Amino acid sequence: MKTILFPFVLLVAISFSSCEKDEPVDPSPIVEIPDTGNVGDTLLQSNLDYLVAKQEIPGIAVLTVDGSGIIESGVSGRTIMGNNEKVALLSQWHIGSITKSMTATLVGILVEKGYLTWETTISDIVDEGYLPEYGNVTFEQLLSHTSGILANDYPVDPNDSRPISVIRQEWSITVLNIPRNDGFTYSNNGYVVAGTLLELITGETWEQLMIEHLFQPLEMTETGFGVPGNDGSPNQPWGHQFNNGQWSPVDPMDIMADNPAALGPAGTIKTTLADLEKYIQLHLGNTDVIQSGTLEKLHTEVSGSGYALGWNVTDNGVFHSGSNARWFAQLFISKEDQFANFAVTNSYDADGNISIPSVLEALQLMAERLLNAQ
Repeated sequence: MKTILFPFVLLVAISFSSCEKDEPVDPSPIVEIPDTGNVGDTLLQSNLDYLVAKQEIPGIAVLTVDGSGIIESGVSGRTIMGNNEKVALLSQWHIGSITKSMTATLVGILVEKGYLTWETTISDIVDEGYLPEYGNVTFEQLLSHTSGILANDYPVDPNDSRPISVIRQEWSITVLNIPRNDGFTYSNNGYVVAGTLLELITGETWEQLMIEHLFQPLEMTETGFGVPGNDGSPNQPWGHQFNNGQWSPVDPMDIMADNPAALGPAGTIKTTLADLEKYIQLHLGNTDVIQSGTLEKLHTEVSGSGYALGWNVTDNGVFHSGSNARWFAQLFISKEDQFANFAVTNSYDADGNISIPSVLEALQLMAERLLNAQ
């Protein structure tokens, strides 16, 4: 029997606001909590609908995968809070820092192809533009957040129209001229530096490398960069921020709809449930795109940090969360048990009281449904 992880489930307190004295009491009946059910029944949709209504979030999508493919998937809610356009199984979703696992996977593939090694250092690639103390920093350190690079993101001008790679190099030079920290420091900057170095090694942009070496081999044809809808495609979910007690949708064509494009290696990928399943199969060891030894390297904790290469590590498997402060997602994978769970919402509240608990509750629901089917 598989060991099912209930990843970081939080008890969510639901608060009810009382009516004013002279207001009539709402006679509507209390919505009945649906049975959890199990994989293969018809109760997944009612559970997702209930979760969206209870948490008052715009939308949510869930996915459970094993070595044979998608066990079940589902969506509920709206593309934009307050409109009538429903999210769909074919919708794209922004996965934020889950992108880090993809960048680390790209590095693993390029290591296998001889472009570099895990121990390739910054000074092996460039000999100037950084403090000397960074010269011996390796790709393994960059991808495990043990390089000593600070955590604060570089302030990119959203109106900067220069090529992304130029901005990325400027970003990297800036952070590599600030004294190193000691130990583990979770940092987007380390991934931006890693992406910059890959561009210098190969002469291609990080985006081109992702498409050529990861997306195309896995046939992830609906995966791209930036927020869903930023290419003008209609009916895609919009991200939402919680402001003054209500959800504010963010137009995907707005310049502030996502993190700066230069941050790409750390967190700007969008994908569909079907495409994500293909990526999950890679990490379950069920493709010929990457070798098993490289997967083991990607999933192995570095220096007791609790982090591997693009993944947080638990006793049960690996996981990562992702958010651009308008979406929130989490992916858990157990290669040993050939099992993965994913959930995402097109919403994010800075206090962490709505979107994060919603995703965690959805992950628990999917795990319980799978367990009930065994």
